[in-house]
Amino acid sequence: MNPPEMLFACNEAASSHPGTAAGVSKLRTAGPGKNVTVEINDLGKQLNQNIAPALVDLVEIAALVFVADQMQRRGEDDVESMGAFWRRRMRFEIPVRVPALWRSSEVGDALQELLSFLSEDEYEFTFSQYKHPPTLDAYLNFGSLIAAEPAESAVLFSGGLDSLGGTLEEVVRDKRSTLLVTHASAATKRERHKTLRSMITSAAPGPKPQFIRIRADKKHRSEREYTQRARSFLYASFAVAVARMAGLDAIRFYENGVVSLNLPLSPQVVGSRATRTTHPRVLACMQRFFSLITGTSFKVDNRFLWKTKGEVVGDIIKLGHGPMIDYSTSCTHTRKYRTDKPHCGECSQCIDRRFAVLSSGAEQFEPADRYRHQLLTDARGEGESRIMLASYLETAQQVADMDITTFYNRYGEAVRAFPHIDLPADEAAKRIFDLYQRHGKQVMSAIEVAGKAHMSEIRRRALPETCTLRLVHDPNPNTTVASAPPILGAAEPPPPSHQLVQEGQGWLLRFDSIDKRFELSVGMIYLQAMLSRPNKRFTVAELYAIARPHMKDIPSARSEATLDAKGARLIWVRITELNDEIAAAVKAGDTTAQKVAENEKERLVVYLREHNFAGRMKVESADHKRLRDRVRNRVNDSIEIIKKYHAVAGAHIDGAISRGSVMVYAPVDVPPWEF
Repeated sequence: MNPPEMLFACNEAASSHPGTAAGVSKLRTAGPGKNVTVEINDLGKQLNQNIAPALVDLVEIAALVFVADQMQRRGEDDVESMGAFWRRRMRFEIPVRVPALWRSSEVGDALQELLSFLSEDEYEFTFSQYKHPPTLDAYLNFGSLIAAEPAESAVLFSGGLDSLGGTLEEVVRDKRSTLLVTHASAATKRERHKTLRSMITSAAPGPKPQFIRIRADKKHRSEREYTQRARSFLYASFAVAVARMAGLDAIRFYENGVVSLNLPLSPQVVGSRATRTTHPRVLACMQRFFSLITGTSFKVDNRFLWKTKGEVVGDIIKLGHGPMIDYSTSCTHTRKYRTDKPHCGECSQCIDRRFAVLSSGAEQFEPADRYRHQLLTDARGEGESRIMLASYLETAQQVADMDITTFYNRYGEAVRAFPHIDLPADEAAKRIFDLYQRHGKQVMSAIEVAGKAHMSEIRRRALPETCTLRLVHDPNPNTTVASAPPILGAAEPPPPSHQLVQEGQGWLLRFDSIDKRFELSVGMIYLQAMLSRPNKRFTVAELYAIARPHMKDIPSARSEATLDAKGARLIWVRITELNDEIAAAVKAGDTTAQKVAENEKERLVVYLREHNFAGRMKVESADHKRLRDRVRNRVNDSIEIIKKYHAVAGAHIDGAISRGSVMVYAPVDVPPWEF
């Protein structure tokens, strides 16, 4: 099944699609029919306007991609390859000023790699020559500020805790003349952000920072995709244009390393649903792409890669600006924003923020009542909110006590960052492990301090049964807490020796007590179904339906073919060859080769019994053939991946599963699987 697809015909390219057509959206940033707003506001008048045409193209492309990202809703986050319907196929027809550059394979590859990894969507671009391009002035609004000194750095400022900490380091600690590029805030938060900007400006002992607000939006947009994975591409692209106008060849992000590296601290925030804004691979892709566009060795870095959010908060306090914490904003639920309670207290960002404030002793600067839902003492309803918090706490507790080997067995995806960190692999591994262990210990310290402060209420069970402190400290709450973390310090039963379960960002396969983790795939769902029911014969249609319970009209497996005499003879020839191979393996003492040959022989014998009774070939439907091939290929793919990373488990599964129109897991001895 292909991802949802939409064509975005942009600016002059929209004219080649007259009228309205299904699957086509027209976007225009200038001229008649303009429906996309592109603005760079509050530029200092001293900034150079003679910007390269390729950068004007970049500003338009980034705005168009961002608007399209908001317009085209994702489907369900289904099971196949982290969500076949979650991903989208985005096609763009865009006129540009420098078509030779944008059509080059190097730029095209860099752009697609960046956007695909950032958003997990598929992108296709067709660039044409602009006939009547608007000038950059169409998108610029100059302010009155004239900086006393040339800009020394360009920083992306979101108004969150991390970017606040980075800004204070630039402006207050290092006294740099800084351009702070920020996305225009929602109307509900405008006064709050204005106050924060004013506080930062007043705190600057040296050059005053210059805040440059960017904006990209579409008129009369009826739908809104909340994930907005392309937001950081917009943000960074505009920042690059501003930086080049100031003669700079670098932009800086400030985001704590736990968020940046994006390991699954909660299964509810994984895969496509987890931000990759500043993952080292994304920044490396940006650096490569922006260098090609600017013709310079452009730098894109994250100065907080090795800090936890709690450490960022601690540094803000050390600089003497703790009161600014209360004016920063982290909550993702912008539509629920309230001036008196700016944070919901239930989303992952709010959970992370609140633990950072508590672990750094900064509660005096942000009282608990600034959250609509108090993290520690309010009842937490059933569903994702409670599961997310429980998983977050459980993971923090486990990581705090792990050694480095256990950590990388559990979070193997951390290795993806190694090639994009400017350190030897062993040093990168140590620093990532140390970062996550510090984070886990900081979260646990906040829980322990709060537990002591509320111990009397916990003993008397005066707190709600489903609040965080009861779920963690109360050994016998009168509520179902299957999703809650284990009681701190309680003994846990030994893990099963053989297990295949979906966990976090992928699958956990434990075989002979050795753990390996694999990315989510539909093939693993098929394997789990068969492993959990040894000797049960599954038609490919049954397996297909297990992975997609919502689908109907799956081709029936009853249309599979029977053998004619010629086909049967060929199978008997192969069985004779296998008999010889088995005899040779027995003689040589090669038990592995013997087992492989015996398993193949058994599958062929079973196949003959099932299909040779009719004496003639029955035509197999094309639909069923496609279904059979699709299911079998996914099973084969998953087995090959398992064999590569868990050889013992892969050899067992490969030898025990018959693959055809009917599949069965039939090992000689069934391991004690748990699912």
